[in-house]
Amino acid sequence: MTGNKEKLADFVKIKGGTVTFGGGDGQITGKGTIRTSTFNFENVYYVEELQNFNLFSVSQICDTKNKVLFTDKECLVLSKEFQLPDSSQVVLRVPRRHNLYCFNLNDIHSEREIKCLLAKASLDESTKWHRRMAHVNFKNMNKLAKHGLVNGLPSKLFTNEHNCVACNKGKQHKASYKAITAVSTISEPLQLLHMDLFGPTSIRSIDHKHYSLVVTDDFSRFSWVFFLGTKDETVGSLFL
Repeated sequence: MTGNKEKLADFVKIKGGTVTFGGGDGQITGKGTIRTSTFNFENVYYVEELQNFNLFSVSQICDTKNKVLFTDKECLVLSKEFQLPDSSQVVLRVPRRHNLYCFNLNDIHSEREIKCLLAKASLDESTKWHRRMAHVNFKNMNKLAKHGLVNGLPSKLFTNEHNCVACNKGKQHKASYKAITAVSTISEPLQLLHMDLFGPTSIRSIDHKHYSLVVTDDFSRFSWVFFLGTKDETVGSLFL
């Protein structure tokens, strides 16, 4: 399909259908052949509204027994004699139906295991489902999507762009307390105490206590450990 009438040899006027593309619609008013030094494109439709673009049908090229190869940089039309150098390089076979190459993710015949064959989710979509699922790890979220274990979760590849503020803050660690060195003005015991209260612990002490208080004297570096049953009992002990 082309909008350049000068490139069409053996041009014949026809009354074709309407073609819809980005920017508007176009009417098929003729067809012809585009000849090149190595390959001829036959039955190319002429659409006047298609000014600066040329579209070709992969299925029509394959009907002439030529091979078509798509890469990340270009599309190659290969000769009829082209053969795969190694069949082990084929990772997926998709049948042709009604001039389209369609496949179902749940019913594909792959030559070997395919690790990822999912559409990539947008950044907003990845962030949305990450928050909906209580900030689950993206690796686990992709496993849930791949096996269809969550209702409503689309079968897409979710990516982590490190934009979750809550996760970034949750992984931050406070800097440890720097001990007072030679500049210290501490001259006697119990002048400066360092305290750490934690609990409740999953394992009780010998006296069946859930909370622990560690007190360290900065002068002597001597430490005391107190085991207390409840948080209120601990707070009361601090003021004894």
